Order: sequence, then C-alpha cells, then structure tokens
Amino acid sequence: MFSVKYSNKAEIDLENAIAHIAKESVKNALNYLKKYEDKIELLRLNPYMGVECKNKQINRDCRILLYKSHIVIYKVNEELNEIFIVRVYHRAVDYANKLKKKANEKK
Repeated sequence: MFSVKYSNKAEIDLENAIAHIAKESVKNALNYLKKYEDKIELLRLNPYMGVECKNKQINRDCRILLYKSHIVIYKVNEELNEIFIVRVYHRAVDYANKLKKKANEKK
C-alpha cells in the first residue's frame, strides 16, 4: 500500500473546499470529506486508477483522479511507495490550462 502526502497548496485547496461546503452545511462538509478520504484510501491501493495527464494533452508527469466536484492532481513515486497530491481543484477551474502553464514555466 502506498503512503499519501500532500503539497501545501493541495492541503489549502482541500481545506478551502470543505470550508466552502460547510458554509451551507457542516454535516454535508463532513460527509464530503469522509467520502473523499475513502476515495484516497482506494487510491492508496491502486495508485494508477487516475488518468494520465498526458491523456488530457498536459505535458506533465502526473495523474488526474475525479472525485465528485473536485479533480485531484497527483504523482506516483514507486521508489518511495508514495502518492504525492499536488493540487485539488474544483471542476469549474480550468485545471488543464493551469497545469500547462506550470509545465511551460519550467522549460
């Protein structure tokens, strides 16, 4: 089983998502978080269940996992037996464009 680590930005993304849901209903926010954690637990067992970023015309070494209204961007490091969650975007965000820009900035 793989371990899971979050970037600082991904932690903030997730906190903001839960806080946004909690504005309407704390119960719904807690339920959303619990089911999100269940999805991440499945990811720990099957780290390649997400789609490769390259399949979305994003030239980065990452994968994309869909969870309800959010998109989890992550990397798999087999040497460390680790999944690194890079970002957690809301589906309304143009995540593909953001990732493409970051890839171009590194060139």
